[in-house]
Amino acid sequence: MLFAPSKTAVTEITGWFTQLQVQLRETHQRRLLCAQGDMAWCDDIARIIQSHEQNYLAISDRQLEYESTSYSKVETLLGREASLVIVDSFEGINPDVICIASGLLVQGGLLLMLSEKPENGLFSNDKFGVWQDGATNTGNFTNYYFSELMLYPEACIFLRQEDAKVLPSLIKCSSVQITASIGGKTQEQLDILNQLDGWLNSQAQTILLLTADRGRGKSTCLGFIVQALTSCSRLKVLVSAYSKSSAAVLLQQAGDVEFVAPDRLIKDKKEADVLIIDEAAMLPFPMLQQLLGSFKKVVMATTTGGYEGTGQGFLLRFLANLPAEKLLLLNINRPVRWSSQDYLEPCLNSVLLLNPTLEVVNQPVLSSDIIYRVIDIKDCTDISLLKKVYQLMASVHYRTRPSDLRMLMDNPDLSLVLAEVESSLVGVLVLNREGGFEADLCEQIYRGIRRPKGHLLAQMITAQSSVKSFGSYCGMRIQRIAVLPSMRRRGIGRQLIETANEYARNQQFDYIGACFAFDAEISLFWHHCQFTLVQVGFSQGKSTGNHSVAVLKHLTSDLDDEVMQLQTRLQKQLPVWLTQYLSDMDAQSIVALLRSCDFKAPQDDLDVAEIEAFVSGFKGFELSFACLQLHVMQVIAQSAFDFEVHDWLVEKAIQNKPWEQLSGNTTGVGRKQKQMKLRELIQDLQAQSVD
Repeated sequence: MLFAPSKTAVTEITGWFTQLQVQLRETHQRRLLCAQGDMAWCDDIARIIQSHEQNYLAISDRQLEYESTSYSKVETLLGREASLVIVDSFEGINPDVICIASGLLVQGGLLLMLSEKPENGLFSNDKFGVWQDGATNTGNFTNYYFSELMLYPEACIFLRQEDAKVLPSLIKCSSVQITASIGGKTQEQLDILNQLDGWLNSQAQTILLLTADRGRGKSTCLGFIVQALTSCSRLKVLVSAYSKSSAAVLLQQAGDVEFVAPDRLIKDKKEADVLIIDEAAMLPFPMLQQLLGSFKKVVMATTTGGYEGTGQGFLLRFLANLPAEKLLLLNINRPVRWSSQDYLEPCLNSVLLLNPTLEVVNQPVLSSDIIYRVIDIKDCTDISLLKKVYQLMASVHYRTRPSDLRMLMDNPDLSLVLAEVESSLVGVLVLNREGGFEADLCEQIYRGIRRPKGHLLAQMITAQSSVKSFGSYCGMRIQRIAVLPSMRRRGIGRQLIETANEYARNQQFDYIGACFAFDAEISLFWHHCQFTLVQVGFSQGKSTGNHSVAVLKHLTSDLDDEVMQLQTRLQKQLPVWLTQYLSDMDAQSIVALLRSCDFKAPQDDLDVAEIEAFVSGFKGFELSFACLQLHVMQVIAQSAFDFEVHDWLVEKAIQNKPWEQLSGNTTGVGRKQKQMKLRELIQDLQAQSVD
């Protein structure tokens, strides 16, 4: 039962909140109110405040007296707006949710955060601070978070239960001007619309990329673009996004326009003059590339800051793979949902490091100047160093979120390998302890009954590769590796790996490994670091669209047999996988995959004769496929890395795709001509291997 405050207390709190509400609306400011105390007391505070604000949203994993959204469904709120946003933190502090909540709050609004008072940095029921094997957090993040908030008294108000008899005094808020609009559009939005015709008429620029931090009216601007394209130019326009709900603001503004999910666009081969993609960074990269190749004109938008952790990394990756002449890059700077002099945004940006900055190393650096060392999170009290690590990760990695800041501060099973030049951090590698399971738990993982949190690599090999005993070994998984962009191509990444190897060996771990979304360039790096590819995942990652793979280096002879089993299994089953669940992998990724695993398939005289019969034209493809597939896979694996492998060698000779689905412009080219071309390609491939 909720604690029932006295009528006097209710009257005082109501009066205090009304005063705060008036102040915020008059000044157009936003603030954070942290209510800390017993659950019943905080719930009563929230109920009193909520009853005086109709335009509210609440986020909670508990059953509240009023409507709320669970943490797991919080992303469905993106695009919504409210004057009051309540975040129930009684089951733990989730930085990602706090970021989402702040983005929903309009000017003159209040973000209300409910929590017990942090004692010694620990919450009694913090499910976001429990790591693998039930390890609890170090308390660093909770201490850091609330102590940092207190440095922003203009943005944050603390209402504590023991001090409730004397309500906090309200400091005077500075009045700010909201972003002006002309006919419902800001000047920046108008400037973007004025460049639309020039972009449409440009032969070179095929992509318009609109970037902005959250709250800048980016999705609304996309809606204006759709209106302009459909009303004036009479162009056929399609809208797509990660989900229809994530494009809600765009669709509301655009009016009558068709929304098509990205996978349906590809599968149904939809056509349009212009494709509009909102929050493009949330789409798998291969899918995005496919869409860009299917439409003549594409308008994309992505958020560069905020909880997603995708925007900045997306820009780095996307721009690196796109010729500059194809792109018109536009940006919206001024916020629309709140003021540019807003109190709350700079507070959370600073506390949760939402706009990370990279270190600048001005002096010339020699390899001998770089110092490598290892620290364990459980022993680390240097918060400034951990902030540097996070900022480096967030600036170069496409999927770093504020929750990773908490992980870096709180997970006692993490170790960091640091590359430093004097006081500057130029590289980091994050290690996570894994495995060491009892036989019974290994059996349950093997059968799919248990999935112990945090043991990604140990689980993947035990369950998917069917090496039941693997989970019993103790290992270290490399979670992230990041190097300052200005310091790349100096061997820092490889030296971080070597330092991690030495550390793991000295700590008497059985192996060191990594799981990552397969990428040709990344796989080459691990291959050069002498890691063995041991598993290819069945499903595609949500953030990349690529299949996950596992690489491994065993550090003791105890694992010799298991690693041999894994290599043998991969060599044996890969040909079948490539025609089944890997049939959607693109040709050049398969080339990199074959080279990464040093694929070998010994063939006897009959196999050689059958291959020669196909190449010479005596036998058809179907009769020769079984031998051709293994032969082509082996020759590609052994080919020089600079040898360009034609897509058809992969798509037909390895994946056995239908003749009509082979890539390239093959209109009017029949099956007979394609088979002749395939024979020529195999001859060229064989000649390369002889050379």
